[in-house]
Amino acid sequence: SFYVNCGEFYQGSGRSKSGNDAYSEYPELTASNVWPVEEFLPGFRQFFEEICNLIVDTAALVARACDRYAVAKIEGYEPGYLERVVRKSTTTKARLLHYFPSDTNGPSAVREYEPSEEALDSWCTTHIDHGCLTGLTSAVYIDESAHPPTSPASHNSSSSLPPLPFLPKAPDSNSGLYIRSRLGTIIKIAIPSDCLGFQTGESLQLITGGKFQAVPHFVRAGRPAEDDSRVARNTLAVFTQPGLDEVVDKSTGKTYAQFSREVAERFK
Repeated sequence: SFYVNCGEFYQGSGRSKSGNDAYSEYPELTASNVWPVEEFLPGFRQFFEEICNLIVDTAALVARACDRYAVAKIEGYEPGYLERVVRKSTTTKARLLHYFPSDTNGPSAVREYEPSEEALDSWCTTHIDHGCLTGLTSAVYIDESAHPPTSPASHNSSSSLPPLPFLPKAPDSNSGLYIRSRLGTIIKIAIPSDCLGFQTGESLQLITGGKFQAVPHFVRAGRPAEDDSRVARNTLAVFTQPGLDEVVDKSTGKTYAQFSREVAERFK
């Protein structure tokens, strides 16, 4: 994974993070970005910032629709709250995700493969996000046996890297992102290549008293390949999160900073 704090560049480069100064004990939320040097990955930072800005801008429109619903259904809900959080937060994070290819392919692996409940979340285990809204791009599948990862230094210097060929779809139609509905039904999610997807997280669940529910989700790798192909999955997730001093649980006065620390403790 590669993490980036979108608050450093969203709505203008060099945006102030003064609201985070009192939270130096939360480096996982306030640390400055570390980018690959331009000579090593030419064009990477510019493109990454552009696509993250697009996703956050779109998330703000989704948040506006959520706000209309919340105002109608939740007594005392602050009009425009979620859109304000999405647009003004300095803690929104982006995560560039690479799901490594399976090491067990070939005819013998296919013969021995037995689908099971335990294998459903073989690429990423079932979890919920702890922000408000998560923006997702469609997944890109790359056969790394045909196009092995190489150092950008091996290419001629230019303003951008050469295009990397990718597959039109996952080799196994069962692989990909799944969610679990409120009724417990497992549903496969397919985001078209020219679209974004959004799901709700645990902070929004707390803020709205459960009117919006965090979405449990996982990623399935699918069955082994018949040949020696090594297919990796790649995608980008942007987690819009409240400011560190934003109260997410009015009943206890819990701030997002305190909630984030609780979430981190769950995984220790």
